[in-house]
Order: sequence, then C-alpha cells, then structure tokens
Amino acid sequence: MSMSGNLSDGLLYDMLKKLSGAGQYAEIFLENSNKQAAVYENNQLDRVENSTDSGISFRVIEGDKTFFGYTNSFAESNIKNAVSELVNAVKIGEMRDIALNDKKSVKYFTTPADTDIQDKIKLVTSMDKAGRIDKKIIQFTSMYAESVRETRILNTEGCDISQSLCYVTGYAAAVASSGKEIQQAYIPLGGTFGAEEAAGLDFIKVSKDAAELAMKNLSAKYAPSGVMTVVIASSAGGTMVHEAVGHGLEADLACNGMSVYAGQIGKKVAAGIVSVADNGTLSGKRGSFLYDDEGVQASSNMLIENGILKKYMSDRLYGLKEGTELTGNGRRQSYRFRPIVRMTNTIIMPGSDSPDGIIKSVQKGLYVTRMGGGQVNTVTGDFVFEVTEGFLIENGKLGEPVKNATLIGNGPKVMREIDMIGDDLGFGIGTCGKEGQGVPVSDAQPTLRIPEITVGGR
Repeated sequence: MSMSGNLSDGLLYDMLKKLSGAGQYAEIFLENSNKQAAVYENNQLDRVENSTDSGISFRVIEGDKTFFGYTNSFAESNIKNAVSELVNAVKIGEMRDIALNDKKSVKYFTTPADTDIQDKIKLVTSMDKAGRIDKKIIQFTSMYAESVRETRILNTEGCDISQSLCYVTGYAAAVASSGKEIQQAYIPLGGTFGAEEAAGLDFIKVSKDAAELAMKNLSAKYAPSGVMTVVIASSAGGTMVHEAVGHGLEADLACNGMSVYAGQIGKKVAAGIVSVADNGTLSGKRGSFLYDDEGVQASSNMLIENGILKKYMSDRLYGLKEGTELTGNGRRQSYRFRPIVRMTNTIIMPGSDSPDGIIKSVQKGLYVTRMGGGQVNTVTGDFVFEVTEGFLIENGKLGEPVKNATLIGNGPKVMREIDMIGDDLGFGIGTCGKEGQGVPVSDAQPTLRIPEITVGGR
C-alpha cells in the first residue's frame, strides 16, 4: 500500500520475524489517514481541515504484558531501530518463521470522490442558513467531514490484511436564547461509507431539527422530579446500553474486577425479554468494519441473550489471558495507540410490543425521544444521563414537552426491570472515549419501558 512508502514486504516480514521471538504474539500495524472537514460557526467559515497522518506501530504480547512502540517515519533505519528497541524491552527468545497467508485487500464501500473542499464549505454554509429559523437562535455550528483510513496488519497469526474505511460525519449544534434562558441542541449524522452513499444523508434536515429542538426547549416546562415510569423511544438511540451496560461487558474491565458484570457469565443479569448484541458487521453503521485493528474479522456477538450473560467482548490480549474466543473488538484510534477492547455497534434487540402500545400502557410518566451525554460508574453500574428531548405521558397519551430532565439509576437494575420492548429499532452515533483514545461507534435500542426510575428535574 502507498502508506508504507518505500518499505518492502521483505523488510516487514523480517521485522515481524524478529518481533516473533520476543513474545507469544507480535504484529506490525501501518496506517495512512486523510481527512477533509469544514466547520461553519457564528455566521462565518470557522475552519477548514485537509490533513494526512501516516505511521507504523509494533506490538508484542508476552504473558499478561503488552510492549508497544510507534513511529511516523518510514525510513528503513528508523523501522529497524524501533523494532530493536521493542525487542530489547522484552526478553528475546527464538525467532520463528511466520507462515503468512495470502494478502487480503478490502474496501468498506467506496472512498470519497475527489471533490473540492468548496463543496464541503457550500454544504456547511447551507446547513447554517437552514438552522437560522428564528432570531432567538443566537449561535449555530455546522460541520461536515470525510475521512479515509487505510491500514495494513501483519501478525504472527499469519495475517497480512489491508483495509480501507471511509467515515462520513456531520452535525448541527444550535443555541437559542429567550433573553432570560439559554437552551442548546446537538444532532449528529453519519456512518461508514463513501461519498455516493453520503449523498443520501439529509444534513439540511439535521440543521432544522437541531434549531427546532433548541427553540422548543425554550418554551417547554421544566421536567418534574421523582420516581416514575419512563419510556425511552427508539429515536433516543442506545446511549443507555452503550454507557450503562456495554462498557461493563468489555473484557479488560470485566476480567479485572472493574465491572459490575465481573464473574457473571452464565448468570441472569437482565429481564428475560432483554437481549444485547455488539455487531461490527452491520452495513454502513459508524462502528462497522470488515476487520478490527488486530486483523480479526468483524462479527456479531450476542452478549446477553434472554437475560443471560453469554460472553464479554474481547481482544487478542484478553483472548490469550482468559483463553476465550476473539470477538473482533480490538480497536485503536490510530497507529499511535495500542489496541484495546472497544464496542462497535451495540444494540438492545427489538421485542414484540408496539411503540404506541407501550405509551398507552403508562398512566403517568416521561417519554424520552432524545438523550445527550452522561456518566456511568462501571464498577457499580450507577449512571446519570441527560434527556435533551422529552414529553410527559398522561393517561396513556403524550402530553406537553419538558426540558432539563435527567435519568438517574443503575444499569443492571434497569436491565432487570425493563418490562416492555418495542418491535422498532433506532440508531445513534458517537465517538467513544476510553483510556485517552476515541473510536467511532453507534448504538441502538427499540422503544422500551422502565416501570420505575428516578427522574431529575424540578
């Protein structure tokens, strides 16, 4: 691949062979990333980005330790020095021949066309105009970006896999003011595909929706507080499952006692109607790929099935340590980071109830249609999530909109108490941060009912 500059396959294979003598597993990871982005803010073009980053990293796993190094230089001397330093960091063993399989080169959809940056500037300018629906919109930000990430992985398991991924992402953020109060709204959109597929995404609608939400929250009443029934719509995406459940099912946390789900394999951890999957194979989703950053093929993993915890998400390190299967969850932000266990597209699976029927079943409660950020303690499962759009439910019907609500609860407790699950499914997107590095993810859920949960409000 072009990212390797003048590096020959022979040199890479020789370096991998040298690394092989230092531990149980060794790999070489090459990457080239290109990003074009435009941001429009405060009635003007704020910035334009046209960046490239390339580099190569090396990793050895020996026992329960990982030895890692990287360089952004492809000079042969620097490559050899980096490998020598890494090998010296571990006790050198006997080098072994590596039987590399045939090279694989895969593309995830098309890469973006060679469009001029002016096209992106035009789009974010149009998004800004679409969001200026009222004089009360005092600030508006629109962003659009295309990023192509090309990687190559060679390892002592015989992999030589090249992959090209294209991410398209945009968002609109609106701030509305009544003179006495300020409300904000943020709506993202995107996935893993190329420019042709991105043409079907309606970023103008995203801008209008963000502005309308900020305006609506200005006039909405403050949410009531207390313990009540909450219905979370599929349009809210899977923020709760990602934060309150998903992280606790990552092997590095669970196997080190840093998760409330530690030691719970085979046990009932949720209501019998609840199943949770992590699936990196879904077409076009932001957390999807063909191979993870360790050369393991993406897969669909049922983590919780009918309330029973079946498995944790794993990478090579924890697969070796725990003797478990690889689930395709070894991910890294870039060549500058070692791979760790990360989610892909995490989903509460749909049920059999109609969304309308779920709302009708509630005499008094809160209907959540959009969720914002939050915090979770993976050791205890306790969480706090922001509700960015919500409505009261009164006598089985949707009532007036409310603002500034929060959901306060415990992930495992909520999962055990969910008693109705819709037959729909809605996705959200984001960038998940962990150990100082972020990776693209999506999360999803159907409409679901929680009989009792604490709502923070007034």
